[in-house]
Amino acid sequence: MKQPDHLIFVCQNMRDTADPRGSCMARGSRELLEHLKGRRAKEGLKTRLRVMGATCLGACESGIVALVVDGDGATFYGRMDRASADALLDERVLGKGGAALCRHRLPPENLLDVSALAEDEDGRGAEADAAEEDQGDQGEAT
Repeated sequence: MKQPDHLIFVCQNMRDTADPRGSCMARGSRELLEHLKGRRAKEGLKTRLRVMGATCLGACESGIVALVVDGDGATFYGRMDRASADALLDERVLGKGGAALCRHRLPPENLLDVSALAEDEDGRGAEADAAEEDQGDQGEAT
């Protein structure tokens, strides 16, 4: 078997309901894992992508947590849901444009920082707005 281009690990840890950190399983990570596996099959990505469950990825307060390992290194994403999982496949694996995923990326220096997910007046996070501005700047440079 050839090593796939992308590995996606989805936390499947279950904590006691009284634990203040919460748990990815209680937040729906099993369903998210199954959704990603379904999209992998639908898109015909069997040789390019491996999607697996993982025990605790350590950023419990930021859950549901997904870890992507590919040519760009290892990247953690937090507060994942179906829409962000679809964006993960579209943007990271299929190379389709978009900035929906950027606000879910957890900063490497603090995997518990989900401030990018805070909504502003238009209901989007600050990182999404910044990514949109960057795209506009790139368009002006050409």
